[in-house]
Amino acid sequence: MTRSAPPAVEAAGLSFRYASGAGLARADLRLEAGETVAVEGASGSGKSTLVALLGLILAPAGGTLRIGGTDVGGLSGAERDLMRSRSIGIVLQDLGLLPFLDAWENVAAAFGPRFARHEEEARSLLGELGMERLAHARVEELSGGQRQRVAVARAAVKRPLLVLADEPSSGLDRANAEGVMGALRSCAARGSAVLLVTHDPAVAAACDRRYALEDGVLAAVREGGLV
Repeated sequence: MTRSAPPAVEAAGLSFRYASGAGLARADLRLEAGETVAVEGASGSGKSTLVALLGLILAPAGGTLRIGGTDVGGLSGAERDLMRSRSIGIVLQDLGLLPFLDAWENVAAAFGPRFARHEEEARSLLGELGMERLAHARVEELSGGQRQRVAVARAAVKRPLLVLADEPSSGLDRANAEGVMGALRSCAARGSAVLLVTHDPAVAAACDRRYALEDGVLAAVREGGLV
């Protein structure tokens, strides 16, 4: 009898509070491989805190979190870092691209300092995202939407279990936002669970499922409102 794979992410009662009182009060969440999920919420609602918790950047103050079936609560700091490196790709708002590297080099840098051996993988993924002609372009030569797609490619190139994107359409026009969403959907098609946080209802509507954060509490959104 073949066992089905565990969910990419399973969180129950996940919480974290900063000294100011802001943060995440409660999140119950389940993500499967190959799906895209949006989390909507106003500034200060806890969206970036949720990304940091799921990305193992912050340790939860309460609740449980399983990544690929592994309870991360019992992991040491070094073990959390290793899991993040192997299983999680993150697209932060500031992107973190290196201006002295070409587009493909920025993507391949996800593999570490000996990234040159991964040129074929990086260029292939950029081609899937419509960036083949710009593989050798420097960061300053790229538009905002193109930089976002390079950042998505870097997060996805190692085929992680989970891809997280913090406001991936921020500051982009509609055409570029749709291009970035296409890139994130490509991550899901490659087998990753994709979670993005956004202010943009159009971006959220393009995902398979939606959640909303209000006053630090995460709730699923169904047709007609929260549940």
